[in-house]
Amino acid sequence: MRIDHAIWATADLDVAAARFEREHGLTAAGGGRHEGMGTHNRIVPLGGGYLELLAIADAGEAAVSPLGRFVDAAIEGLMGWAVVVDDVDAVAERLGTELTVIARAGFTARLTGVLEALAEPTLPFFLARDEGTPDPGERGAAGGLAWIEVAGDAERLREWLGGAGLPVRVRPGEPAVLAVGAGERELR
Repeated sequence: MRIDHAIWATADLDVAAARFEREHGLTAAGGGRHEGMGTHNRIVPLGGGYLELLAIADAGEAAVSPLGRFVDAAIEGLMGWAVVVDDVDAVAERLGTELTVIARAGFTARLTGVLEALAEPTLPFFLARDEGTPDPGERGAAGGLAWIEVAGDAERLREWLGGAGLPVRVRPGEPAVLAVGAGERELR
């Protein structure tokens, strides 16, 4: 298990991509439209993890998708995070969570814990990429996704992760993703 990516909700992918390039020297590349969810993304590869810029592509389709509704309601900024696991089925069984599939051109993965993580952003969702699906974060040179800072219940997070030790900083407060460490950069 390792931190895979953090999600930045935005109203405009191009504006968000330009901001991260201007303020942090990070270039967005790739991405696409998520099938059946009403969302689309751009990927900011960090060389070991990535930042996903996520926006609404089709308001009607997003209105009937849990992910689309959360993105539509989100304020510009960090809205969630994900960890990659070898056996997403085992995680779903341990947590009693639903398995779903996400797909876009060149990317497919099986996910679990998505609804719970969207409702309580202290928690990540879990994913396993389908065989042959490349890791979107490998190409960057920003030093990787070094850590995540969240607010919420540290014990709840520890249990959710099954005791796995990840570089996550937890402070008390309403559940939220507060910051991401991209190598030596802090992204807020």
